[in-house]
Amino acid sequence: MRKAEIILALDVPSASDIPAIVDSLPAINFYKVGLELFTASGPAALDYLRKKNKRIFLDLKLHDIPRTVERSVKAASKYGVNLLTVHAGGGRSMLKAAADAAGDTPTMKIVA
Repeated sequence: MRKAEIILALDVPSASDIPAIVDSLPAINFYKVGLELFTASGPAALDYLRKKNKRIFLDLKLHDIPRTVERSVKAASKYGVNLLTVHAGGGRSMLKAAADAAGDTPTMKIVA
């Protein structure tokens, strides 16, 4: 049985706010980066988490044509993302494309 894990939401306006939070909570190993932070800071929002070997939940709720979502999932895998959200309303083809792209990266899971 897997041990329960806390995922802490980094609902902050900028990547510059992340180090103070992460450094003050050394027992937390899993962090969520949402759409607002990722849009404001881009992949820089993930850099400090990767540097500290933290697990990353990228909550973007991707919703687009299957090929675009597939490519976005592959791009996210390059940033060491462990969990990535897609919008289930995107349909079967989009969900399959996301799952197939994540399958190339055994450490990444898709949540719809």
